[in-house]
Amino acid sequence: MLPRLFMIFCLALLLQAPVQAMAERRVALVLAAQDYRSLRKLENPVNDALAVEGLLADLGFAVTVETNRDLRRMRRALEDFRADGAGADVALVFYAGHGVEIAGLNYLLPVDAQAGSAQAVAGSALPLAEVQAALAAVAPIGIVLLDACREDPWGGGASGQGRSAVALEDAVDQPKPGLGRVGRADGVLFAFSAAPGEVAADGTGQDSPFTEALLRHFATPGVEVRTALTLVQQDVYDRSRGAQLPYIESGLPQLFFAASDGISAGALGERDRLLLAMAGLSPALRAEVEALATQNDMPLAPLYGALMSADLGRKTGPERAQALLQSAQSFLRFRAQLQLLSADDPKVADYRAQAEVALNLGSFDLARAALDQAAKLDAAARDALRDNYRARTLSQAQTLALAANAAKADLRYDLASADLAKSLALYAELEGAALPRKDREAYSDLLWDQGDLFRDTGNTSLALRSYRAWQELAAARVAAAPGDADFRRNWAVARVNIGDMLLLQGDLDAAEAEFQAALLVSQELAARPDAPLKWRHDVFVAQSKLGDVAQLRGDLAKALQLQEAGLAVLRQLVAAYPDRDDVRRDLSLSLDRVGDLRKLGGDLGGALAVYNDAMALRQALLATQPARGDWANDLATSFDKIGDVFLSMGDAKAALLRFRAEVAVLEKLVARDGGQAKWQNDLAMAYVKLGDALRVAQQPEGVAALYRKSLDLRKKLMGMDPANVDWQRGVALTQSRLGDLAFKAQDFAGAAQWFSAAQAMSQGLARADPGNALYQQDVAGNLDRLGDVAMMQGDIAAARDYVQQSYQIAQAMAARDPGNVEYQMALVASLVRMAIFDADPKPRQREALALLDALLSAGKLDPARAQWRGVIAAQLNVP
Repeated sequence: MLPRLFMIFCLALLLQAPVQAMAERRVALVLAAQDYRSLRKLENPVNDALAVEGLLADLGFAVTVETNRDLRRMRRALEDFRADGAGADVALVFYAGHGVEIAGLNYLLPVDAQAGSAQAVAGSALPLAEVQAALAAVAPIGIVLLDACREDPWGGGASGQGRSAVALEDAVDQPKPGLGRVGRADGVLFAFSAAPGEVAADGTGQDSPFTEALLRHFATPGVEVRTALTLVQQDVYDRSRGAQLPYIESGLPQLFFAASDGISAGALGERDRLLLAMAGLSPALRAEVEALATQNDMPLAPLYGALMSADLGRKTGPERAQALLQSAQSFLRFRAQLQLLSADDPKVADYRAQAEVALNLGSFDLARAALDQAAKLDAAARDALRDNYRARTLSQAQTLALAANAAKADLRYDLASADLAKSLALYAELEGAALPRKDREAYSDLLWDQGDLFRDTGNTSLALRSYRAWQELAAARVAAAPGDADFRRNWAVARVNIGDMLLLQGDLDAAEAEFQAALLVSQELAARPDAPLKWRHDVFVAQSKLGDVAQLRGDLAKALQLQEAGLAVLRQLVAAYPDRDDVRRDLSLSLDRVGDLRKLGGDLGGALAVYNDAMALRQALLATQPARGDWANDLATSFDKIGDVFLSMGDAKAALLRFRAEVAVLEKLVARDGGQAKWQNDLAMAYVKLGDALRVAQQPEGVAALYRKSLDLRKKLMGMDPANVDWQRGVALTQSRLGDLAFKAQDFAGAAQWFSAAQAMSQGLARADPGNALYQQDVAGNLDRLGDVAMMQGDIAAARDYVQQSYQIAQAMAARDPGNVEYQMALVASLVRMAIFDADPKPRQREALALLDALLSAGKLDPARAQWRGVIAAQLNVP
């Protein structure tokens, strides 16, 4: 079910619906242009226009359609519409074709629009203002639906995929990306097919995505037009996987209902309720869902459905991320099982296919209903056809397993648990040598899934019961076929999962026994000459688990020994599979993650060791294929991470060597392929890192030049993609660095200018995405810098105000994530700054000293900042 807040939102919108007056007069003008003479031709606008004509006619509009008209005929059509429609209650204009903004004005392009220059285009196009004026003259309610290109159709960045055109010859008053916002437009609602600066697809089918969504939602009974267009907006966004988001501006003076049939909020379908709920989500939540969907190559709607059903917006970031990941994994398993398990009955197969379509759209109830129908068909056939009993039982078990994964994708764990139990009961009836091998494996996997479900929902006792059932099944198979290595391996994996649950329950001795038993079998299987990669990888898993037990017992030396043994297994796998470059690269990435954790935990030496191992792997990979740009970029990452460790250790010279090597690699990559924006961004950051290291090493020459090279590169990137927040943040960070240099040179006016520019951009990013911790850190850092400048200029009041604002941010971030060392250090710095303005500075200084001592005792205070404690202690006159 959707959270109560979104249901209230839906209800409030829908209950506003009045009964439509029978005498209401509606008129519409539908325009389409695709056979352009000078611009790139389009495929679908005429199809779109004809489809919309049918939609509007069914809604009682008197519709006039004009397609492929030149400017003179378009204006004539608009004049006729003004004259014929005068006195109507509602007037609507739909346009499909090219559209553009030039010098602050929006234009619709007829088929004879010129392409020679921006001025020529403007002179040969229909201003949107003329359409707006005609609507105002015809009726008190005006609606404009624009299915037009939203990117700069003449710029070098035109994708060629959407409703774009050819390049202009001049650079004067070039069209800006996207049709511009209309601003105040009393009496008129504008709906654009994409957000400002983004592409509206022409579509691969008969109609464009925007028109297809209009056909689905504009005539939703009893739904006010703004709500209907919200459904259109979110439907396009979802089906395009975030690539296209229509944009709506409304100046309507009253409510308008395209279809007046009575309907209540609860009567809306699950898909429509989900789309309305999605409209209220923050950009930060949308970005989180989009990133996860992209990583897993899956639709957006199932994740949004899970987000709403479990009210994940109220959970903490890590909790929400884990829940969404579980939903994604369940969806992917559903999809994989659907592809793997074929149904003999075409009707069952059809129901399963319907369930897949529904699940892709976030309609979990529809998906479950379809799977329920499939299961009922199997059950009925099973009862009626005893000769087909085994096949039908197996098919029903498979269908129930699919239903369980569909429920898990919606985070409906109660339903998933019930379906799993039913499916397992059916598999149990069939277990035996006569059951096909792949189905016996599916039975084991299902017990594994059941245990994981209970584990994920926090019930270790039920999870332990499921894993024990799995282990008993595997043990019975081993007893019946002791020479079957796959059965033995399955038994060992079950023991690992049992050990995990015992570990969570605090029974270290029993958990250790399970892991040790699994290790013995894994080592035996891995020692076989024909042992596949996964068997040998099992050894690493068991050793790592035993290391966890040792760590919980406080035996850190043994824990390290076991973890290093596991790492040795991975190294052996690399040696054993020299042709598996993916294994070697994965090991390097895994080493990076281990190094990152050690560094965050204060173990700089340990981090450095694994970073060096990762770098060696990458150097070896690159030596085999020097032209692989992604591998060269990986090597640059190693240089960057190792340089960071040396800076934290206070070894600026060693850091300089690594950052110079990083710059050299990235400069070659960019020179070879300047179109790779990521490499350019990495190079810009490398320039900053090198400049930072030179400053620490007291080698100021060349620092300013490096920062300016970084700024130039980042401004270039931002110019290519102004909406890219990473590019914007990069510019702000580099501006701050240049401000630091000006401050050190006592150029306080110049420093203030740099810091103010950086702060303006950082605050804009933070306002757009207030949940982004990086943006909050940037704002706080720039406030501190501005406070320092104000202090040096003698403006104590301004300095206090800047520092107070920064302190509030640092306090909130440290409270949100107490285990984050960087947040704690930021709070220490902020407390020291705040103490300057206190009548008695000692309370804040003591608070800062206590934070540093806690980090020091935990071994998390890096050497480069260890002197902070001495400075603060000296001010307090304590040891």
